[in-house]
Amino acid sequence: MIVVALLPDLLLSRLRTALGADSAIVAANSLDEPEGIAAALRRGDVDLIVLDPGDRRLDHRARTLAALLAQYAAIPVVLYTSLTTTGVARAAELLRDGTRQLLIAGVEDQPGATRALAVRMTMDALAQRFLASAEPQLAQLPASVVRGIHTLFASPRRFRSVEDIAIASAITRRHLERVTRRAGFTSCRDVLIAARTLAAFRLLQHERRSLGQIAARLDAHPRVLGRQIRTLLGVGSAFDLAAWSEDQLLDACTHALCRRAAPAHRGASRTRRARSTHSYDDR
Repeated sequence: MIVVALLPDLLLSRLRTALGADSAIVAANSLDEPEGIAAALRRGDVDLIVLDPGDRRLDHRARTLAALLAQYAAIPVVLYTSLTTTGVARAAELLRDGTRQLLIAGVEDQPGATRALAVRMTMDALAQRFLASAEPQLAQLPASVVRGIHTLFASPRRFRSVEDIAIASAITRRHLERVTRRAGFTSCRDVLIAARTLAAFRLLQHERRSLGQIAARLDAHPRVLGRQIRTLLGVGSAFDLAAWSEDQLLDACTHALCRRAAPAHRGASRTRRARSTHSYDDR
């Protein structure tokens, strides 16, 4: 995920440790100067804003900050601050609007908790609904794989192949494919395509982007993305999604991706091993 952060050095260091190498953190030094939050938001796609409302660089900038966050209301905000009168009071004002969450430094900012919060906040509501529908399959997976899949659906453009899901899950690709098929997913490739499809649907519905713009946002080739969506859902064109409801898309993705886990036996195991040797990285 791409994170814009305006934080004191100590909190910025803690954030980098918590989010790790999977996230790109843009450290802003002000609100609206050339290297500030506003400039970073204008330059490109941002998944999350993290700021300390008690930072001295935001002194006397409450109205400007509120207006900027209102302008980019679709981007979630973490108010990461120390337990001080100034920080908490300013956070209380900002928490009234938008998708915002308070994170108290030194109290609830353990690395695992901070990372989980960032993933949860950046994940689209539609992706959350899909993962809830896939809970029977997810419940059978190792915790590291569940975290990897959650990260995929929170920021699909960070994943270019099944191998990237395996890296995020801290296991080998072969083991990833084995456990996901055993849990009831059709394939890891379909998991990746489902995440891209849900993200493409949101961009079609809410931002009216072209297929080329959508593909660029997801870091995929337009023809490859269109083919993947058509194959997964059986639609004639990726733009057919614009006429669907969220419920229709969720039903189609669940039907295409999730199946009831079959009892394990030697023949099936041999089949799974044979299929896992195929290449799924068709960007």
